[in-house]
Amino acid sequence: MLSKTVLLATVLASLSIGAQADKMTAMKSGCMGCHQPDRATVGPSIRDIAAKHGGDADVDALVAVVKKGKTADELTWGKIPMPASPAPEADVRTVISWMLAQQ
Repeated sequence: MLSKTVLLATVLASLSIGAQADKMTAMKSGCMGCHQPDRATVGPSIRDIAAKHGGDADVDALVAVVKKGKTADELTWGKIPMPASPAPEADVRTVISWMLAQQ
């Protein structure tokens, strides 16, 4: 029984560490400058993004938007354009997956 408890604790700890690493990638990539977990600032909150795109998200399309950015004519969230992200595509995918899991 103890080994099952230790195994469960190890799995939960590794999931937590993974989520923290994904959040750190979001911070390192500059995403958190405009997107906060629970409130809209410059851009929509991470929870609002997750709620809008949820489980049916087209991750490839979201990666394309983040990499390209959005002009004022293309906006869907507000009045401030989203700049193109210089982050590597792998980091953008990591951040998007993390954001979508924040429902």
